[in-house]
Amino acid sequence: MTKAITQQRIGMVTALVYFLLSSAVILSNDQGGLSSVAPATPFVLSLLIARPRRDWRAMLIGAAIGSMAATSLFGFGVTAAVPMAIAKVGEVGVAAWLFRKLRVRRGYFGSLDRIGRFVAAVGVIAPALGATAAASVVAFRYGLPFERQWRIWFVGHSLSMITMTPVLSLLLSGAIGRAWRDAGRQLRIEAAVLLTATAAVTATIFLQSDRPLLFLPALPVMLTTFRLGLPGAAASAILVALIGGYATSQGLGPTSFIAGDLQSRMEFFQFYMACTVLTTFPVAADLSRRQALYRRLRESEARYRLLADHSTDIVLGTDIGGRITYLSPSIEQIVGRSPAQLHGNRALEMVHPVDRDMVLVAHRDALTDVEGTQIVEYRARVADGALRWFESHTRAVLDDHGAVTGTVSMIRDVSHRKTLEAELSRAASTDPLTGLANRRVFDAALAQRVDVAAQGGIAGCVAVFDLDHFKAVNDRYGHDAGDHVLQAFARIARGVMRDGDVVARLGGEEFGILFPGTRIEQAHALCERLRTTLAATRLRHGSSVVGLTVSAGIAPVDGAGSAAAVLRAADMALYGAKADGRDRLRLAA
Repeated sequence: MTKAITQQRIGMVTALVYFLLSSAVILSNDQGGLSSVAPATPFVLSLLIARPRRDWRAMLIGAAIGSMAATSLFGFGVTAAVPMAIAKVGEVGVAAWLFRKLRVRRGYFGSLDRIGRFVAAVGVIAPALGATAAASVVAFRYGLPFERQWRIWFVGHSLSMITMTPVLSLLLSGAIGRAWRDAGRQLRIEAAVLLTATAAVTATIFLQSDRPLLFLPALPVMLTTFRLGLPGAAASAILVALIGGYATSQGLGPTSFIAGDLQSRMEFFQFYMACTVLTTFPVAADLSRRQALYRRLRESEARYRLLADHSTDIVLGTDIGGRITYLSPSIEQIVGRSPAQLHGNRALEMVHPVDRDMVLVAHRDALTDVEGTQIVEYRARVADGALRWFESHTRAVLDDHGAVTGTVSMIRDVSHRKTLEAELSRAASTDPLTGLANRRVFDAALAQRVDVAAQGGIAGCVAVFDLDHFKAVNDRYGHDAGDHVLQAFARIARGVMRDGDVVARLGGEEFGILFPGTRIEQAHALCERLRTTLAATRLRHGSSVVGLTVSAGIAPVDGAGSAAAVLRAADMALYGAKADGRDRLRLAA
């Protein structure tokens, strides 16, 4: 019920306003035939644009009633009221439908494409259809020339809708009222001064008929538009339309230089207003869009600055050549120098020399791959002289034309993570009891030496050691003593072997030693030194003394077999040493 009452009120208001506007135009038309001015049409179109679609029916019916009343009382009479209402309301309905169909309902001055669609909808297609219907009515009923009446209607309605629709849309949507309420005192004073100047200049130009100075009102109109945006453009257009329209209707102003009757001068004035609107409104729309963009940029920059100033991460900006253009304040805590001191320096100078080539490649990749993010880890020396690890995420910075102007990087101290990674890597590759390499590391190193042998190089040798009577030590002295024995072997083996040799615990009391690039004789000598050193060692465990001996098998690494085959050969030699009485070495057959 409430919705129905609201729509009835909308229809009644539309009918009343349409009747008043149409009556005023009809009564002021002393030329006969159709009028060249049509303020009622853009009024209804602006309502349709501003209101939801559910209200369209009530507004179109109201417009039809207002049109029929005005035509019946002051126009062509009752017999022409219905067809003229169909022509007028149909024209508005087509224009509103085209607004939706061509997607120009909102922001129709936002781009040249949208302006073109707006002009096509309300300035060409809709008035052409309305002119055809209306000219046919007056030509058929009253014998007036179709071509002239068609031109009068088309020009008048086209220019009226192009000129008045944007202005009335802003008025009816409440945008001008909101802008005035939201404006501060200073801006209101400035708006009053600018609009007063616009009115004064327009009145001065249009209330004289000596000089054709139509271009002069453009100056205050553009100043008002630049300062006040769309509301200012609309208010200026209203002032020029009211003052200039009145002066033109009285035969005053620069339009008096136009040859012809009043109708021709009114058409010219509407053309002048259409040019004014199509000039100022796109400028105002672009300014509003830019102001919104600048506001978002300022807000974004404020958030960015807040994050950068209070973040422990470093934000680094560089130009194409790699020179520093911006550094966040956190850099001072890390390197001991302020952003101002580092500005203009080459960012690469802060990187450890060993890692500079890698960082330089990442910088160049960021400049060429503008859509990607380059991630690189490197070392840099900090304020206390220590080397720390950092990770940079770098992207290219583009200007308005898409050209690369530099890079921006987010840099984070990852030293703690690198330490954890090293510890995890060490834990994954180290036997926890002895600290030696584990079986996985040993197998990988052996496989690498097999590949070297397959390529014709000197691969080296492998020795497999097994502690003699280790189970008896565990059974007699306990597992703590057994662990002590394993650790002692690891310590002695590390002391005897060379830096490049790989000593690993293969499992239980079995150990493996890889001798890269070593011939069998030299490997045998090193293993013999380890065996004799271990045999001469006495371990004290509590009140007991534990003696150690070891047996080993040695095999060369060749390219004829796999790593598993090499280990099997060393194991077979080890079994032979055990069978011969332990505490001895055996070479693989």
